[in-house]
Amino acid sequence: MTKESVTNLLVELGKRLGFYVGTEIQASDSAWVDVVWFDDRFDYGPMKGEKWSRVKTWRQPVLPIAGFEIEASIGAKPLKGSIANLNDLGAPMSVIVISEENLAKMRNKGITWRSAKNEIIWNELIKRTVKWIYEARPIVRVVVMTEPEVVEWAKSKGIA
Repeated sequence: MTKESVTNLLVELGKRLGFYVGTEIQASDSAWVDVVWFDDRFDYGPMKGEKWSRVKTWRQPVLPIAGFEIEASIGAKPLKGSIANLNDLGAPMSVIVISEENLAKMRNKGITWRSAKNEIIWNELIKRTVKWIYEARPIVRVVVMTEPEVVEWAKSKGIA
């Protein structure tokens, strides 16, 4: 899947679970979060309907419940940027989704990974992600999920 298709899956999953959902949500003047699920009890008038993609969480009375950053290129620097974005969002649940695009990138990194089974590569990607999250010292709770885990979650709710 592409980052766009994972985004669409998270949007549909959030809606199925009863949240208002927005993409590319502005968490601060310089931080944007890929997908955010909002508590619909804080339906701020001008945001009714499909305008949730225009929310500026630091300027409007909305309550982000979960924020998702989809990582198509796992590395310490981009991951720490995503953690900063999630910190700015301040949702009770923040999720880093490791995209399948990383499997091919790992296979291109050397002989060790070229013939490795997907499960071994996923485990290594999770291990690195958790390490870099710890180094970033997030102030929010951060969950690490893989793209296949998100797909399974969606399937369990009748999506995909």
